[in-house]
Amino acid sequence: MKISVGGMIASGKSTLVQRLGKELDLPVMEEFEKDDDVFNTLLKWLYEQRSNVEMLLQIYFIHNHWLNQQKYDNSFIVDRDLVEHWLFAQHNLKSMPTIMNMYNGVFHAYMNQIKKPDLYLILDVDWENFKDRVMTRGRGQEIENFDKNKEYFYNLMKDYTTKIAAQCAVYEIPYVIINTNGLTEDEVFKKSIEAIKKVM
Repeated sequence: MKISVGGMIASGKSTLVQRLGKELDLPVMEEFEKDDDVFNTLLKWLYEQRSNVEMLLQIYFIHNHWLNQQKYDNSFIVDRDLVEHWLFAQHNLKSMPTIMNMYNGVFHAYMNQIKKPDLYLILDVDWENFKDRVMTRGRGQEIENFDKNKEYFYNLMKDYTTKIAAQCAVYEIPYVIINTNGLTEDEVFKKSIEAIKKVM
């Protein structure tokens, strides 16, 4: 069984993934390795709004995800599955329609080569909670460049849940949306376990 957890930046998905992995005794596939210098550098450049980095970042995302998934057999949990990178690309490449069309073809090819989730847990969060969580978790890249990227974050968050759910429908991936606003980590965890038990 493959269980994927997704959601907007700072929605609590990484914390939830670790708890689910321990509870279910399943390996966890991280979104990226913490010491991945390429990922960290490209993300930093994106937030700094350097030019000509968007396509490179998006292709690196999906190729790195595909490579990492080759390491996992049988049952595992994924922190942000491949389907979510499509949404980031829609926002990061929207001013480059020709490149976006090329990306869509590459993305679809990768989607056809990965094991699709048996369940996708989508963590929903509103704008005010998102801002609070970004500041609380203290990632320098996000905080230092927050004002510069405020519009980008807002537009991404506005689309996030509905468009990821739509992509899950396109690729026939079962999903459950969990509204995390006003919930504790324990409450989100409980709802997640309840959803997983229904498909086990």
